[in-house]
Amino acid sequence: MESFDDADAALESQIERLEGEVATLERTIRATDEEVDAELRARFEAVAGELQAVLAESNGGHGVINTRTGGTITPLAADPDDVSLADIAHALSNLTRFTGHGMEFYSVARHVVHVSYEVEARGGSPDAIRWGLLHDATEAYIADVPAPVKRSLPGYTHAEAELAAVVREAFDLDLSSADERLVDAADSDVGRYELAKHFPNGGHEEPTLEYDPDTLKTDGDDKTLFLERTRALDIGDAGSSRY
Repeated sequence: MESFDDADAALESQIERLEGEVATLERTIRATDEEVDAELRARFEAVAGELQAVLAESNGGHGVINTRTGGTITPLAADPDDVSLADIAHALSNLTRFTGHGMEFYSVARHVVHVSYEVEARGGSPDAIRWGLLHDATEAYIADVPAPVKRSLPGYTHAEAELAAVVREAFDLDLSSADERLVDAADSDVGRYELAKHFPNGGHEEPTLEYDPDTLKTDGDDKTLFLERTRALDIGDAGSSRY
């Protein structure tokens, strides 16, 4: 049986190794004037993920949160069985885009519905369209961070990517790299469209979209809009309306 001293020594060894990794990454960045590329960013995220795991281990494990349907989930070590469409619908319909700075309340739920239609209009596969609807499902469990800030938070982006993989597993989505690129492009263009609409004096150019967002229903609540779209796309169990 491992003693407390052995456990402390192992933890200290992990921390020293990770400190070395961080120092190496810092030297690499300072040695170049170029923007951090995807490979280097991935290394940062991997190290940040390991640091999170070390912290969790020293604090008795990752924390658990309560969800609207009465269950719980561990966002940083999620089980696909704990991912609930009803919870996602409820949370995303209450979360606002642009950290609340838009001209009016505009939910993440409405955003992802729009993205799913845009992916469909661009000829996306059934699972790509479903992922268009669920690509921000992680925000139901770890909230959101503004994109300009997120780029400097490798720990968050690591957690987001890990949780996104769990969401895809929960809903049995089989995505090709082309599917992922299509959803990312549609999400980016829809986001730019929303920026131009909500911040008309912000100098944002409005892109041309394949799907007209003005055709989205506005006479109901956003949770219902989201759940109706899940049913239309035959995504899992659309959850109980009582939530």
